[in-house]
Amino acid sequence: MRNPVPQLILLLSLSLVAEAQVERLVIGQGGLDWREASQDLLGLTDSVAVGSLQPVELDPSVNIAVGPPTGKGQSTNILGYIWGSDSRSTSIGGASSQMPPPASVEDKTPWVYGSWGSANAIDGDVSQPTHSWVVNGYTFDLGLAVPLNRVVFFPPERGRGAAGPYLGLLFRDLYPRQYVISGSLSPQEFLSSDPSGDFDEVLSSDFSHDEQVADARFSTRFLRFARVRFPTEGFIAEVEFYGEGFLPETRYTSRLLDMGEPVNFGRLLYDFDVYRSAGPGVEPVLAPDAPVQIAVEMRTGHDDSPLVYHVFDELRREDVVEFEDWDRAPRKIDQGFPGQKGSVQDDLANWSFWSVPHHTSGEGIRVPDGRRFIQLRVSITSEEVFAFGRLNSLAVEFSPLLANPIVGEVARRDDPHPTGGVVEVPLGQPVTLTYDVRADFPSDAQTGFDAIRLQTPEAVDFQRLEMGDPLAIVAPDSVTVDDQELVVHFPSHPVSRASNQPVRLTFATQVFNYSTLFEGEVFQIGGENLPQSIDGGDATPLVSTDALQVFAPVQRLEVLAGVDLGARVLTPNGDGVHDELAVSFALQGIEAASVDVSIYDLGGRLVRRLVDGETRSEGRNRDVWDGMGDGGLVAPGLYLARVSVDTDLGVFEQTRSLAVVY
Repeated sequence: MRNPVPQLILLLSLSLVAEAQVERLVIGQGGLDWREASQDLLGLTDSVAVGSLQPVELDPSVNIAVGPPTGKGQSTNILGYIWGSDSRSTSIGGASSQMPPPASVEDKTPWVYGSWGSANAIDGDVSQPTHSWVVNGYTFDLGLAVPLNRVVFFPPERGRGAAGPYLGLLFRDLYPRQYVISGSLSPQEFLSSDPSGDFDEVLSSDFSHDEQVADARFSTRFLRFARVRFPTEGFIAEVEFYGEGFLPETRYTSRLLDMGEPVNFGRLLYDFDVYRSAGPGVEPVLAPDAPVQIAVEMRTGHDDSPLVYHVFDELRREDVVEFEDWDRAPRKIDQGFPGQKGSVQDDLANWSFWSVPHHTSGEGIRVPDGRRFIQLRVSITSEEVFAFGRLNSLAVEFSPLLANPIVGEVARRDDPHPTGGVVEVPLGQPVTLTYDVRADFPSDAQTGFDAIRLQTPEAVDFQRLEMGDPLAIVAPDSVTVDDQELVVHFPSHPVSRASNQPVRLTFATQVFNYSTLFEGEVFQIGGENLPQSIDGGDATPLVSTDALQVFAPVQRLEVLAGVDLGARVLTPNGDGVHDELAVSFALQGIEAASVDVSIYDLGGRLVRRLVDGETRSEGRNRDVWDGMGDGGLVAPGLYLARVSVDTDLGVFEQTRSLAVVY
C-alpha cells in the first residue's frame, strides 16, 4: 500500500442493497457512518441530525478564530483547523516587518500574517500584547467562507510597555486610535493585494477611536479573508471574529472505498433536503426553493492510492517510491539532494480524473468502469445565510463486470494510421469514423454483451456494423440514432467468452469543438448487470490511435457556422407549404454562449426576436419563424435573419436574407 491515508474501507464492511445483480454502496442513513467513511469533513457536522450531514451553524456569541488547542499547543479555529502564521517573533520591543502572504490558498488552512508576533492575535491569550505597527495590520484567511458580521479587538487589560516610548505605560491605554477593517471572498485579492492597503470591501472604519474595545458590526455577508489595518500605532491582545448562519461552502470527501474486485458503476443516488431558518438558533423548516445546491464528483482507480510519490536519486532525478519511503525522506532543500523528498503527483495511469459534477440524484455515474476503488466528493453550497442542505444518504450502484477489459479505438476511415496516433478532423464538416471495440474474458463469470451505446456530438449517419476476425459486415438487429447518441443492438451475434469477436461501427458525423471524446458503453439487452464503459486503448491492429478522442485544428475555428434558412421563402398562408421558416446554425469550439436570433426589415427595424440572450451549447441549433411580428403577420417583402453569438472570444454575427410572399 503506497499511502495509508486515506484508509481503505473493505467490501466486507460496506452496506449493500441487493437489486438482482445490481448492488449499492451506501454512506449515511442505512449504510456506513459518515465520519468513519470520510477522509475529510470540511465545514460539515454529523451531530445535529442523526445519520445526516449538514453545514456547521455559527453561534453569534462564539469567536470563530479560537478553538481548542492541539496536543502540541497549536492554535486552532472553532472547526479545529490549525492556524498558520508568517510571524517570526513574539517580541514587542524590537523592529517589525511586513511578511508576505502564503503562495497559495488551501481550504481548512487558516492563516494570519502581519506584524511580528501577529499569531498572538488569534491564540485566545488576552494577556499577550501585540504591536500594531504604523503601516501594518493583520491579514487573516479564516480557512473557508463564513457568514461574518462582527470584528472585535482590544488591548491587554494588564501589563506595561518595557522599552522605548512605551516604557512604563499601561497597555490598556495604548490601543490604536484609528483602524480600517476590510474583507474579501477572493483568493486572488488575498494573494495579490498590497498588505499595507485595504481589500475592496471596507466593512468598518474609525479614525477617531476612543474606546479600549473596538466592536465593529456590519451586515452579515459571506467572507473568507479579513484585514484589520491600523494607520496609528498601538497594542492589541486579540482580534475576534463573529458571525451567524450556516457555512456557505462545505465539502465531504470519502476515503478510498475498496469494492473487493473490479466492478461496473451505475447510478448515483442521494437523499438531500434543503432547509431555511428564520434566525440564529431557530428550528429550520423544509424550503425546497432556497438557493442551495449539491454537487457530487467521483473518481475510480485500479490500486489503493491516487497519488505517486518521488524521491531524488544520485543524479537528482525523481524516482517513484512507496509512500513509506517518501514519508521517511528528509524535506527537499534547494534543487533536491539524493534521498530527499520529491514531488507528489496524481497517478493518472491508475486513477481517473474527478468526474463532472452530478447535480441530480439518479444520474448515471461518469467514471471509468472496471476499477476496484472509488472515491466520492460532495460539495454543498448556499447563497443565503440561513439556508442550508442536509445530506441524509449517498449511494453508488455497482455490478459485476461484463468483460475485463473492454477497450475502444476511434479513427478516420480514410486515415487509420495518423501521424503520432492523433485523429485530426475538420471542424463542423462531415467525416467518416470507425469505432473498434475489443473485449477480454479472464473469468467464466463475465457474461459479455450484445449492444453498444455511443455518445456523439450530433445525430450520426450510421453506415455499418462489422464483426469477427477478419471483419465482416453483420446486419444489426436494430439501430437507434438520437441527437447525441448511437445505439446498436446485435443479440443475434453476442460477444461472450465462448464467442469473443472484435466489433467495428462505421458512421459519419461532425464535431464542433477542438477536442471531442466519443464515450461509449456496452450492455446486455434485458440483462441484470449494469452497462460497462469502454476505455480507450489498443482495440485492433487495423488502426493505431489507441484512443477515443478526435481533435480539430484550432486555426480553423469558426464559432458560428452553417447559418442556413433552407428555402429562404416564407409563405404563411396556412396551406402547410413553407408556413414556417427554420433558422439553423452550428456553434463550434465553445461549451456555451449567449445567442440572439432576430428578424429585421430592410430598414433595420426589429420585426421579431426568436431568441433573446438564451444560453446555447455547442452543436446544431434550430429556431422557427412563423411570419408573425408584433402586430400580426408581416407584410410581403424582403427581410433579414440575424444570428448573434456573444462569447469570451468576442461577438460573432451572420445575416441571411429571406422573402415573405403570399
